[in-house]
Amino acid sequence: MVSEQRALILEQRVSKRADTDLHCHEVSLRLSDDRRHLILSHYTEHYSPQGSQWVERHQQVPMDDLLRWLAHRAEHSA
Repeated sequence: MVSEQRALILEQRVSKRADTDLHCHEVSLRLSDDRRHLILSHYTEHYSPQGSQWVERHQQVPMDDLLRWLAHRAEHSA
């Protein structure tokens, strides 16, 4: 399970799509509990008179891979 503590909220939106429909969207970034992965989470919720639906997706990258990628980019941009 992904920890909800110390999340960096990148985007948070609430919009009204029709007279009664409500759409909520959030994108956040956090470290895994063991601090070995960076996790990007997408959460979407839709409310309407017919009911509500929600979808939550997580994508993760090992921190070692992310740091190697950053170092490689820094070498080639200098």
